[in-house]
Amino acid sequence: MSQFLKSLKARPLLGDGAMGTMLVRHGLGRGENPELWMLSHPEEIKKIHHAYLAAGSQVLQTNTFGANSLKLQDYQVASKVKEINLTAAKLAREVVGNSAFVAGIIGPTGHFPAPLGDITWSDLVDVFKEQAIALEEGGVDFLFLETFLDLGEIRAALFAAKTYTSLPVACSLTYTKGRTLTGTTPEVAAVVLSAMGADLIGANCSTGPQDLLEVMKAYRQYTNLPLLVEPNAGMPELVNGETVFRETPEHMSAFVEPFIDSGVSLIGACCGSTPEHIRAMSEKMSAAIAQQKHLHTPAWTLQFPTRLSSRTKIVKLGQKEAPVIIGERINPTARKLIAEAYRSGNWSVITEEGLAQIEAGAPLLDVNVGVPGLKESNLLVLGVRHLQMALDIPLVLDCTSPEALEKGLQEYQGKALINSVNGEEKSLEAILPLAKRYGAAVLGLTLDEKGIPETAEGRLKIAEKILQRAHAHGLPKEDVLIDCLVLTAAVSSTLAMETIRAISLVKQHLGLTTALGLSNVSHGLPQRSWLNSSFLALAIAAGLDAAIANPLDARIKETLFASTLLAGKDPGAKAYLTLAGSSAVIPAATAASHKEASLEALNTCIFNGQQEKIVPLVKELLTKTDLLSIIHLGIIPPLEKIGNLFANGEAYLPQLMLSGDAAKAAFDFLKQYLPDNASAQKGTIVIGTVKGDVHDIGKNITAALLENHGYRVIDLGKNVPADEFLRAAKKEKAEIVGLSALMTTTMIEMQSIIDIIKKEDSRIKIIVGGAVVTPEFAREIGADGYGKDAVEAVRIVAALLKEN
Repeated sequence: MSQFLKSLKARPLLGDGAMGTMLVRHGLGRGENPELWMLSHPEEIKKIHHAYLAAGSQVLQTNTFGANSLKLQDYQVASKVKEINLTAAKLAREVVGNSAFVAGIIGPTGHFPAPLGDITWSDLVDVFKEQAIALEEGGVDFLFLETFLDLGEIRAALFAAKTYTSLPVACSLTYTKGRTLTGTTPEVAAVVLSAMGADLIGANCSTGPQDLLEVMKAYRQYTNLPLLVEPNAGMPELVNGETVFRETPEHMSAFVEPFIDSGVSLIGACCGSTPEHIRAMSEKMSAAIAQQKHLHTPAWTLQFPTRLSSRTKIVKLGQKEAPVIIGERINPTARKLIAEAYRSGNWSVITEEGLAQIEAGAPLLDVNVGVPGLKESNLLVLGVRHLQMALDIPLVLDCTSPEALEKGLQEYQGKALINSVNGEEKSLEAILPLAKRYGAAVLGLTLDEKGIPETAEGRLKIAEKILQRAHAHGLPKEDVLIDCLVLTAAVSSTLAMETIRAISLVKQHLGLTTALGLSNVSHGLPQRSWLNSSFLALAIAAGLDAAIANPLDARIKETLFASTLLAGKDPGAKAYLTLAGSSAVIPAATAASHKEASLEALNTCIFNGQQEKIVPLVKELLTKTDLLSIIHLGIIPPLEKIGNLFANGEAYLPQLMLSGDAAKAAFDFLKQYLPDNASAQKGTIVIGTVKGDVHDIGKNITAALLENHGYRVIDLGKNVPADEFLRAAKKEKAEIVGLSALMTTTMIEMQSIIDIIKKEDSRIKIIVGGAVVTPEFAREIGADGYGKDAVEAVRIVAALLKEN
């Protein structure tokens, strides 16, 4: 164990405060790149480190937040990644010597991994690899991945750090109202990042300390890892042209002890904080330790059930959790419809099948892409991408090819279940390392080189072997599930009962979560549902936790709920009574004209992001109704619906983008029937990120959503000077200019842009947005509107254009 991790176990440590705030104090000019400025001002960086060290910091952070090739290429200095990271690490080490620890800071790239973004996961890994290796060479004590907005991107950074360095790794995400930008909660982050091997997890930036205290409490319920926290000194405000943070050192320091009580081992501060804040926090921490409080951080030993997750949702299995159905229908082996969809690339068929199973009650989906003649590794990548964008549910990757599994696990932005590994040596050595490397759980089949043992005791022995080998590879007990395997009752009904006995033995002797491919029991026999449901009842009584089955089979669902109640896993019979009280009859659809039904179908496809069906539906509608009805009744309503759900925290960025892309497909097709200036008639918006700021995720989302609503958007990109906004607005005859900024050092650039544009043409309306921008700031600088997110920006644009 590293000295840094040993120190965390002994007592809480105090980090430092904001680097950006201090850089401005020490001369960083507006719009200048902090990492490049460091190369010509090394002594100023050392002064900042000295100030924090003198204030009591025990961990100092390198000035490398944006020192990755993707960000540096915006300044034409991508070749300086190694130089910048080495320099920053060495400057910090010169200051602290051995008196404090040095954290090598790695920030986000500004790009989401595909399909949400424009870069592959493996390319992101290469970007983070380059920075991580340079920081390790520079002598940092651990790598600190901070201010990440997306679980997929931080997975890539964590994988690179763990694979290509020997350093401990801390992972920190940024939350707004308890979720990241792409919808991940602290609970989900805890499950996924813990499984992938993070040494320390937490949150930074976001808001002030009160909100992050709640985030820490949520983390603590889902991980035994040490926690970290770095709140802002409040949200930024503009006062007399200067950015001000209102949280005082005294107020922030008051949260030190509550953070420690919540299990936080590393406490620092983020935007707007200074050595004065750290000094006050140091005094509070010292006082607590002097009173013999928190001299040793507690060893957290929470016992967890099996936990799988998507980007936004956790499903628990085992222990006292009720048994569940793993939807089995995305499987081409016996389903020609699925096989043909894979062959033709018709992913809407696959996502519709997944959605139907979810609506039928399956909380997990088994995904099998094994089609003869097609490359499994390519199909699994595409399958994972499409399903995790469209469906908010954990996936079970049903694949035994190590090559395909690795590619699928790279794409999956959650914690998957691998189906499967078995007791054969080649399987154990190929699959278990993948599960550990990518943070997945494994389903172990009780067979080996000799086949499936006839006795329950023989299957238990193989289960023991799988568990032992999983432990040797670093997988915890809760990430090992066992399938005791059932053969068809057509061969021997006694063998089916051995499976039941085996489930019971695995539960009694190993305490593992169990799953079972249910339908094998009825293979080759008539009335398969009878056998499947009866066998499910027996298996649940023996301790089965999950059945891979057809959730659309009503008899299966009824048996699941009844057996769960009788097995004592449905407290108060809530689930059973809910099912029993629901109508078994699906009411017939009300009579409607073909025109209305088609518009409704278009609504559904756009809402669910089913792009493949859009153009055929629109073509059909054009033969039955007018173009404006298609737009105003077929396209706009589902966009508004998903937008409202997004605003209320009930839908997340992937679903929003998927719906937006589907709407854009409809608009793009209809453009040929629109007058040439139709988009301009609806409104033209010039949008860009202000000078000095190279963050454009929020801006890109807003631009895409505006286009999806039929507006004409001129995207100037990032790091855009004030005169370029004005020039573009005049040239394109824009009614609205949108300004974006993510950094406190660049948000003040908005003021000068507004002044220039308003002076030249007061008719042009200006809206502003970005993570650091507040409604108060927007009002103070004279903006006509403030968009807290892309959905709100679209609403503001519509309102402003009506005013015109």
